[in-house]
Amino acid sequence: MLTTLAGTRVEDLDTPAMLIDLDAMDRNIAHIAGTLKAAGVNWRPHAKGHKTPAIAHRQIAAGAIGVTCAKLGEAEVFAQNGVKDILIASQVVGPIKARRLAALIASTGSDVVVAVDDASNVRELDAAAGELGVRPRVVIEIDTGMQRAGTQPGAPTVELAKLVHSLPNLRFAGVMSWEGHAVSMKDHEVRREAIERSIGQLLETAEACRAAGLPVEIVSCGGSGTYLTTSKQQGITEVQAGGATLGDIFYRELQSPAEPALTLMVQVISRPTPDRIIFDAGRKTVDPTTRSPEVRGVEGVVGLGLSAEHGTLKLDRPNTEIKVGDRLYFDIGYHDQALHLHENLYAVRDGVVVGVWPTLSRGKIQ
Repeated sequence: MLTTLAGTRVEDLDTPAMLIDLDAMDRNIAHIAGTLKAAGVNWRPHAKGHKTPAIAHRQIAAGAIGVTCAKLGEAEVFAQNGVKDILIASQVVGPIKARRLAALIASTGSDVVVAVDDASNVRELDAAAGELGVRPRVVIEIDTGMQRAGTQPGAPTVELAKLVHSLPNLRFAGVMSWEGHAVSMKDHEVRREAIERSIGQLLETAEACRAAGLPVEIVSCGGSGTYLTTSKQQGITEVQAGGATLGDIFYRELQSPAEPALTLMVQVISRPTPDRIIFDAGRKTVDPTTRSPEVRGVEGVVGLGLSAEHGTLKLDRPNTEIKVGDRLYFDIGYHDQALHLHENLYAVRDGVVVGVWPTLSRGKIQ
């Protein structure tokens, strides 16, 4: 049983293994929670990256009000594992999913918030909720520059909010957006201005809803690439930043204060030439699409290749010190594209496994 691995030394684990530095992660959690508390906003961290109820419960213990999920299937897993306040930040569309949403609330007692941007979807959610006698909360997603889902700011959002508020089986709760288009802006001042413009549209629309007599309790936005600016905008009620909990390279390169808390441990399985190292992890272990992982402590690396099951390090000099069977350690580039590939995460303190955490919502893409 995996529970028997508690107390195991890291070097005695089989590979590949995804390790979490428990102390570093807890410091990251404390920093985000403290930053948002000081700004007077709630923390509702996104769980789409870590997929792990054990991590969500540590965040909640530190002050988070609940979690944000990307998919209904994720929300089902977190609700079944004791998380009660859940925002599903993507549209739950179609009669099948509408019935599942209603059943989730009825069976677990979770207070779920669902994002909408379409009138027909609103009506099908209301109908399904009525059949099971539940009343989910609803927020209108607004497109404030991301150019993905969402209503337009201002009047279109207000009109949809009025529809939600008029229906008997839904509770209009507020508005949300994601200023993700600003994350890729390299110039920090330009990024800050883009974030503030985006949040300005969200806040103005929230006020327009209030002026129309609608109760706006939730004004939700923000991610790990924006929360340091977003949380300072007066009128925001909650921030969804979750990725900084694990401090991957992607977020640290955005000048996030998060510490690296993730390590992929692999094993060298072949040394065909002195300038090439083959290890036992490929794209089925870590996806390099957004940001490649980086090996620690190996000098002269000039190339990293990942096939399905193998990884290759190309060196600019011969290296005969690294042997077949040795362990290598990688910083994770972007944890959203890594943790869902692993059945379990190994929580480690001082080189010893203290917990084995199943990634229970991995594969929950429906």
